[in-house]
Amino acid sequence: MVLNQVRSMLKQISYCGVAAFALLASQTVMATSVEESIKEGLTKRLQQPVTEVRKTPFDNLYEVRVQGSVVYTDAARQFVIFGGQLYDLEKNTNLTELALEEMNRVDIDSLPLDKALKMVYGDGKNRLVTFEDPNCPWCKRLQAEFEQMDVTVYTFVTPILSPDSFTKTENILCAKDPVQTWKDWMAKNISPKKQDRCELPINEVLALMQHSNVAGTPAIFFDNGKRINGFADAERMRQTMQAKVE
Repeated sequence: MVLNQVRSMLKQISYCGVAAFALLASQTVMATSVEESIKEGLTKRLQQPVTEVRKTPFDNLYEVRVQGSVVYTDAARQFVIFGGQLYDLEKNTNLTELALEEMNRVDIDSLPLDKALKMVYGDGKNRLVTFEDPNCPWCKRLQAEFEQMDVTVYTFVTPILSPDSFTKTENILCAKDPVQTWKDWMAKNISPKKQDRCELPINEVLALMQHSNVAGTPAIFFDNGKRINGFADAERMRQTMQAKVE
């Protein structure tokens, strides 16, 4: 029962509070290191691919990266802490937050930017990438924030909220001027006119969204590898652009 709950939460990429789950070890995995043993064992038990296992600074505690989340376990895989935050009080550092930031870091140059809408605000000297649904109210609020910035925005239109989101995406991307049609809808609430069907990159964008561990819209990626999940005002985005990467 407990193991099934852990699996379910991992599949949903849930962001919940601290919860600890005891898992009884039932078999010995032959491996050349503790990390490999944990990786093999938890991949089978959680039925989710474990991408990496790292020893933490604490005795017999390992960081496990799985399905866009970070969990912690002991060498015997008897106990798993899911949804918790690990702090180094001496350094005043949230180690879980740093791990999530590292594993979710995306190189903008590796993205298929030709599939995105390109919009330049101010002198456009900075870059960021967004994933946005046309029916997402927080995405609409982003438009006014971009107007206050010097930034080039690449937006992957991501219809995930409703069937109407797909219809609007089609009518926006198939328009003669997709960028202006997007701006008119998102900033001025001018509905996109019905268009003849055209070739759309929606499946590719949805796969990219999953690969980048994007669970909802808006999601904002920055040139320095930082990201914000959700809405951010212009000042917060500027601060994130300038933030030092740990």
